[in-house]
Amino acid sequence: MQSKSSNGNIIMPPKRFSTREAAQIEVYGRFGKIYCQMGNLSTTGAFFEIISSNFMPRQGDLVRVTVQLKQLNREYTMDAEIIWRKNLGMGLMFLKKDELFEKLTAKQSNTGS
Repeated sequence: MQSKSSNGNIIMPPKRFSTREAAQIEVYGRFGKIYCQMGNLSTTGAFFEIISSNFMPRQGDLVRVTVQLKQLNREYTMDAEIIWRKNLGMGLMFLKKDELFEKLTAKQSNTGS
């Protein structure tokens, strides 16, 4: 799917790479982990399918994702926002630290805490 920038240039979406890596997701402000499998990955986000969870995350939740790359014996952690969720699948958009801080601060002020 293509979209256009404000100056009319066509913007191509980032290339997605299929993967089946194990992942854990923690929702900021909630306890517990969501065990998932990452289905695809791009430079801006990823698709995850929930394998096991005591609760269901919601669209708009801010999360910390940990992906275990067993073949490389490495673990990566990144922050993201749940952009959409349907059944056991969800799309996440990666966030930079300053974006996460801004969104967490906005959520905090919206809850009145």
